[in-house]
Amino acid sequence: MTRLAVATIAFLVVFTVFTTVFAASAKKTDVRLLPKWAWILLCLFVPFFGGLLYIMVGRPLRTGPAKPSGKRKVVAPDDDPTFLRDIAKKLREDEEGDKDKDKDQK
Repeated sequence: MTRLAVATIAFLVVFTVFTTVFAASAKKTDVRLLPKWAWILLCLFVPFFGGLLYIMVGRPLRTGPAKPSGKRKVVAPDDDPTFLRDIAKKLREDEEGDKDKDKDQK
C-alpha cells in the first residue's frame, strides 16, 4: 500500500508541476475561459483537477498549421540533387588542385 501511495503522490507532484509550468508559459492572450493567473493558481492549489481542467478547457488552441509554412521538407543528403551536384563540383575542384600541385612539384 505504501508503494501505491508514494507513486500516487509522485504522480500528483509531477503532474502539478507540469501543468503549472504549461499554464505559466502560455501567452496571456491565448489562454481560454479564465485569466492566466487564475489557471496558474488553480493548477497549484487544486493539484489534479485544476491541471486536468486547464489541459481540457483552458489551454490555447492551435490556430495555424503544425509545420512552419515557409520551410521545405527535410531531404536526406543522398536524395538531394543539389547537394550531390555541389559535392561532385567540389571533388572536381579538389582533383584539379591536386594535379596543379603535382605539376608544380615536378
